[in-house]
Amino acid sequence: MSHQQLILQNKQLQRSLDEMERINKNYLRIMRVMAHDLRNPISGITGLAAMLMVEDELSEDSKTMVKLIETTGIHSLEMINELLKTGLANENEHLVKQRIDLKSMMRDSVELLQFQAKGKHQQIIFDNNDFPIMADVNYEKIWRVINNLIVNAIKFSYQGGIIKVNIKEENNRISISVADNGIGIPDDQKDAVFEMFTPAKKNGTFGEQPFGLGLSISKKIIDLHNGKIWFENNGNKGTVFYVELPGLA
Repeated sequence: MSHQQLILQNKQLQRSLDEMERINKNYLRIMRVMAHDLRNPISGITGLAAMLMVEDELSEDSKTMVKLIETTGIHSLEMINELLKTGLANENEHLVKQRIDLKSMMRDSVELLQFQAKGKHQQIIFDNNDFPIMADVNYEKIWRVINNLIVNAIKFSYQGGIIKVNIKEENNRISISVADNGIGIPDDQKDAVFEMFTPAKKNGTFGEQPFGLGLSISKKIIDLHNGKIWFENNGNKGTVFYVELPGLA
């Protein structure tokens, strides 16, 4: 292949890449509009279902069906909100960071989720002391990651399970771990766990509905913070998820 042919081929490849990027941006723009527009009617359906639930004239079978409509609407809204917050977010959006105590934030998250864990007679153990661990992060986004990892641990752990949450700082790197003794992740699904709408999604131990979005969104957030997220199987049972973030310079 001559030098001239190589230049021509590179130009054609660049044009194709530019066109693909343009199509992808248009696709994301359309999806954002659709997601926004879907929220109002779904909210209306969910609200009407909640109102019907208190009607005395409804039979028990009818109430069961209305409750199913309400629950489905709530799940749909949660999925749309997940997509709008991160899955369909503008990748060029500036990441606003602030200096926060990550340990304090995690303590608050654990306290809030203890109630959810108690519903399955589970216990969340947080290796906690008063020594702060500071980092420059986007508070809302990192909160979402921590919250998602603990909620997943609750969802996929059995009744009476123990979930261990830990944070430490070493060599200017902050390490966070969430360990459970739940159903674990099969080896043949490991590579798909962080994919958007992953085929590796499955119901929780109480039949909780998965969306296949949480870990994909979490990875995107951690990547934006120049960090890492991964997991390891916890022996024969359960999973440990790890997050590593830069410490203060």
